[in-house]
Amino acid sequence: MDSVFFISIFDSIPLLVIISPILVLSVVSFAIFFERYFFYRAADREIPDENLKKAAFKIRAGDFLEARKIIEESGQRNGRRGSVYFSMLHEILSNWTESEKELLVRTASEKTVSKFEKYAGAVSTIATIAPMLGLFGTVTGMMKSFSALSKLGSSVQSNLAAGITEALVTTALGLLVAIPTVIFYNYLVSKIEKHLRFTEILANGFLESAGGDEK
Repeated sequence: MDSVFFISIFDSIPLLVIISPILVLSVVSFAIFFERYFFYRAADREIPDENLKKAAFKIRAGDFLEARKIIEESGQRNGRRGSVYFSMLHEILSNWTESEKELLVRTASEKTVSKFEKYAGAVSTIATIAPMLGLFGTVTGMMKSFSALSKLGSSVQSNLAAGITEALVTTALGLLVAIPTVIFYNYLVSKIEKHLRFTEILANGFLESAGGDEK
């Protein structure tokens, strides 16, 4: 098989086949962005919450019964038991035993961390492969142009222009998806680091407390 055979394979690939994965990635990226934006906005509002501060203070003082009471009353009034930090504290306080405190705190902390890290890997993957897909379209477009030029000579200006246009369009689309996704990924990383630190502070409050009431 010579190179003409392989070039003919790429000649038969429609432009839609090249750009469809890029368009799908763009939709997925925007969907993740909006989901994560509202998730982190809600989590950011929890950090300065007065009830959360009071519960954390009681935990460090070893008054777990009072801390649990604050969390439960806050959940009943505001529906916050399903929120990230209130949910974490409620889970630990509801199952607290002094003998298994390290395992309990670590398990609840890891569950909370996984909520903050959700979709970060997917965003990183999109930011990486989007420009590669654009580059792939660039290569196929240029191959179509040179293939047409080699077959028909200088009289095939429209085919040559179409191949170059395809190459430029796919490159632009790949970059158009990759650039904001990279920015979004950096935003995710900063938010993850911020909330991981706060999660660690809350977790350490249990381990450094003066002791707790058994359930």
